[in-house]
Amino acid sequence: MTSPAPYRAAWSRKAGPAWCVPVGVLLAVAGVVLTCLTSAAWWLFPALPVGLLIVLFGGTRVTVDARGVSVSAARLPLRRFRLDRIAAARSGYARLADLGGFGYRVVPGRHAVSLRSGDALWLELTNGRQFVVTVDDAGTAVRLITRLLGRP
Repeated sequence: MTSPAPYRAAWSRKAGPAWCVPVGVLLAVAGVVLTCLTSAAWWLFPALPVGLLIVLFGGTRVTVDARGVSVSAARLPLRRFRLDRIAAARSGYARLADLGGFGYRVVPGRHAVSLRSGDALWLELTNGRQFVVTVDDAGTAVRLITRLLGRP
């Protein structure tokens, strides 16, 4: 008789407001169109990079599995934390102002991906720093991380 396969679990959620992708695309396209219509290349400078950044962060995804916690934007990895680097996890409310504003933020002792105020996943890392990402259903992510870490 063979032993049962090991239990596997994963959690994944899109993080960020729904308006990011359409607004970012609209801004980038508007910059290109205005540049073509007016022959003034300066339209392209602010509109295209800002629009692309909004699209990039608008597609942010948070995933928790046996490898750890990963945050990716437009399928490009932003941050990855192996389980052995996570001391604790909790969920809680986060305000944009408390995290330093909108986007990827770095403040002393903390990195954050803050795309809105609301439910957030707070990771306490083994190096004493914090990582915070605003994402719905962070409580489920915390329960899975705690279980993967082998803690009650």
